Amino acid sequence: MNKLLSFSKKPSSNLYRFYSRAPINETPIKSSFDPKVVEEFKYKYWQDNGLFKPKSNNGGEKFSMVLPPPNVTGSLHIGHSLTTTIQDSLIRYNRMMGKEVLWIPGLDHSGIATQVAVEKQLQVKQGKTRFDLGREKFLEQVFQWTDQYSNNINNQLKITGSSLDWSRSVFTLDEQRNDAVQTAFIRMFEMGLIYRSTRLVNWCPYLQSVISDIEVDHQVIEKPTMLKLKSRKKSVEVGAIHNIVYMMEDPMLPPLIVSTTRPETIFGDTGLAIHPLDDRYKSYHGKFAIHPFNHERVPIVLDEILVNREMGTGVVKVTPAHDFNDYQCGQRHGLPIINILNSNGTLNENSSPEFEGIDRLDARSMVIEKLKEMGLYREKLSHPQTLSICSRSGDLLEPVLKPQWYVKCKDMADKSIEFVESGEIKIIPESFRSDWSRWLTNIQDWCISRQLWWGNPIPAYRVVMINKATGEDLDIHLTESERLKQEKWVVGKNEKEAKESVLKTFGIKDESEYRLEKDQDVLDTWFSSGLFPISSMGWPNQSSKDDNNDFSRFLPLDIMETGSDILFFWVARMVMMCSTLNNGEIPFKTILLHPMIRDSQGRKMSKSLGNVIDPLHVINGISLQDLKENVQQSNLSQQEKTTATKGLEKEFPQGIPQCGTDSLRFSLAQYPINGKDINLDISKIIGNRLFCNKLWNASKFVFNYLINLNNSSIKMYYNNNNNNNNNNNNNNNIQEEPFNYLESTTFIDKWILLKLSKLVEIVNESYQSNNLSIAAQSLYSFFQYDFCDVYIECIKADLSKPILSKQNEHSSLVLASVLECYLRLLHPFMPFITEDLWQRLPKSKQQLEIANSDNHSLSIMISDYPNPSYKYHQLFKSQEIEIEKQITLFQDTIKLIRSQKVLLGIHEKTKLIIKLQISSDNQISITSTFNQLKDSFEKLLNAQLIIIDNNNNNNNNSNNDINKFTISKELQVSIEFDKEINNQLNQKPINPNQSNDKKILKLETTIKQLQDEIDNPDFKQRVPEKVQKTKIDKLNQYKIELKEIYKK
Repeated sequence: MNKLLSFSKKPSSNLYRFYSRAPINETPIKSSFDPKVVEEFKYKYWQDNGLFKPKSNNGGEKFSMVLPPPNVTGSLHIGHSLTTTIQDSLIRYNRMMGKEVLWIPGLDHSGIATQVAVEKQLQVKQGKTRFDLGREKFLEQVFQWTDQYSNNINNQLKITGSSLDWSRSVFTLDEQRNDAVQTAFIRMFEMGLIYRSTRLVNWCPYLQSVISDIEVDHQVIEKPTMLKLKSRKKSVEVGAIHNIVYMMEDPMLPPLIVSTTRPETIFGDTGLAIHPLDDRYKSYHGKFAIHPFNHERVPIVLDEILVNREMGTGVVKVTPAHDFNDYQCGQRHGLPIINILNSNGTLNENSSPEFEGIDRLDARSMVIEKLKEMGLYREKLSHPQTLSICSRSGDLLEPVLKPQWYVKCKDMADKSIEFVESGEIKIIPESFRSDWSRWLTNIQDWCISRQLWWGNPIPAYRVVMINKATGEDLDIHLTESERLKQEKWVVGKNEKEAKESVLKTFGIKDESEYRLEKDQDVLDTWFSSGLFPISSMGWPNQSSKDDNNDFSRFLPLDIMETGSDILFFWVARMVMMCSTLNNGEIPFKTILLHPMIRDSQGRKMSKSLGNVIDPLHVINGISLQDLKENVQQSNLSQQEKTTATKGLEKEFPQGIPQCGTDSLRFSLAQYPINGKDINLDISKIIGNRLFCNKLWNASKFVFNYLINLNNSSIKMYYNNNNNNNNNNNNNNNIQEEPFNYLESTTFIDKWILLKLSKLVEIVNESYQSNNLSIAAQSLYSFFQYDFCDVYIECIKADLSKPILSKQNEHSSLVLASVLECYLRLLHPFMPFITEDLWQRLPKSKQQLEIANSDNHSLSIMISDYPNPSYKYHQLFKSQEIEIEKQITLFQDTIKLIRSQKVLLGIHEKTKLIIKLQISSDNQISITSTFNQLKDSFEKLLNAQLIIIDNNNNNNNNSNNDINKFTISKELQVSIEFDKEINNQLNQKPINPNQSNDKKILKLETTIKQLQDEIDNPDFKQRVPEKVQKTKIDKLNQYKIELKEIYKK
């Protein structure tokens, strides 16, 4: 471990200033990359030295984001890692660009999900329900859960390198955020945006609560099926429709046959509907049927909206209290609304005495049997249907009429559409603009109350009037529906505020005339989440009136990055609520959306399928046995555990190898976010683990030549972004030339600098357009193919010479500078390995000045990000056309000669004489290029290079075999070799490598073609998923095959 404190002497004084540097292992650099060693201690150093906090830049640019708060329901999955990778890359880039950066972490209490998880744990470990514990004791259990798992989640975020400002961490149920929620509810109530109404809602009997649309899973059933629900032990038949008989009040009219998939709801039937134009039932207009169970008169209503006369019998039973379409029909015709369900899904007193208290699904078969006894059941038919199932509990949802709190959304939605259409808020990818407009144009009012115990309490009180003489409630003798029509509500954070509201709203001064009944419901989690951009910045305690707080300095956020699946459920609601409560100001400027991550087969990740990937398992590695043990220790049912275990065996037969944080992040960053859902393949992450090893080994090669720098400092692509003492407008005046570009660098040096300058442009453009996959793919390609495969191979011969020439005097400095610059470009995606390698390189004067400034830290994460405004950027591009042309010619020559060697059967140990004949106006330039790269050329091809002019016939009288071919109109090549020696080498009795040259050349060519195709940014978007997988599998197989040949 290095000493954390270093010192340097300031040039302008005799004072020594101390600074700390990010820790690295100073033992001899290992032969291979070990992510565990490289990642150790670095995050703690960054955090302890305050590098995640906003750093004042004297009024310069700011950049702010909030982390979409993960649910406190367990641990993060790979989808969260995609979010944090994208966000942290943007944060690190903007921080290195010298902006004052703020990234706020937070956790969401996740009402339903957390309550269900804790209830499952109670059931599995103690065999108890929340009702056994009571509300207070149960909430104690939930808080213990959140304490444990919030630590787990925050630890995961730190391990994955997320550079969050932990001093500003928030929780949606902490005191400040709860106060913001209470304030928002009260203000929106007073603005007339929140109201109470009795309507049909999606009701989960297991949870005994309303649930939101995002928590509804839709399952299609094609035929009669016995379905096993997670919420109950017994299976229930679905996918069938039952024909039952309604006798008519008029005995002269034949009975009507109605079809239903839910016979148990017959107790709530208050009408039968027919189409007004259906000739079959003209005689039934204005008539009545008789209810089979309660024998009440059931009116026949005419409804062209509800009834499709071509479907079934053309007669529809109307159950207004338990079907959304029936409810609308009931409203149109004034039908009674009879609720037949208790909150737990059992039938209530409005059913029939023999069915009261029985679960509605158990009652289904019993009702059918009773109808058969009465002769009123006709038949069962197969009928495809779509079931609505609670994603949290697994219970079948029921439409139920309940009084709830609602938010009026229309005006807020219209304003949100206007923000996007005017360009005030930008959506990326732009294809989601139409979704935004469509969803918000058709928005319905939002039900925000939940019948849970865990969540933000609703700050509302029912005002119950009291009979002063008897002390009884005045509404005690009213029916529920009468009471709902007459009830009075006020809002307040406490009873004192509520009583003030009673006086203000109803003019009641005498407190003995009423009592206050606190609403026991909690708010929908999305309500508190919808306030997150402003509540995390201190609202309502902080506001834009004070210029010195986070609220005024960092709002609106620059980017809100999240999954495209919650654009409506969360993002739209943030825009609606925050702009309404913050004087019409937008909460963020850009909405950046990423797709969902699925498994390699394209399936949604689910614990019960066994295909959920924990990012820590990818980072640290895990065996299949340990994966199975994790499943066995989970809250899943035994059936789910069996399914999950089989899924693990199929998806991860060898477990998951250790890949490290950097390879995980780099892999996720390479997936285009504007495409379809991501089918994550672990092999891609393993491939980037090998890339880390290549980066490590190539850096070791560079380190070998640092001695040639002769104390020269690396200063290329430093703009003083992070030096607040310098005026950035004058950066060009103080930037020193990094090396003698014109006189002391070779053609291949100039070529790699050209490639680097183009990479700098591409990567910066990608960040500015929020298209990070282009940046990640370009960084990969540059290092793999330009830096390693070409540049390093070409300069090895030159750098190994004991004495460097004037022409390549600065080649070692170029080599080190390019690597150093590349590490800074790569850092936002791969923070750990880049920090480690960067610390081993000589530091620029600017970096030492920053380290000696007020933060006293030396770290790549606060170094300058290379960008095109660098003074010498255009110099590196000044000869672009000529450099590209000459190096391409050089590369083509190497490739074609290798190809000819295989075709001519030339043994790899056969020494060649290669003669180049140049016939071009660019003869001097081409000759100069090949002369500069002569040593590399000869080493790569095991050859002697001779460049001849057009006038030299160069007659050959030796035993050498001569083969001539043309590279281009400018260049002809002849290959000479001794046939006898070559034949002897090829005819050795034991030569397992005899045909290897051909195989190697063919495999290398195929691998290069496939790799280029896969690395193309359009590959993931345009190539079908099956074809993608096939090509990637082939590429990996070819690489293994090539590796085996090399071993032999």
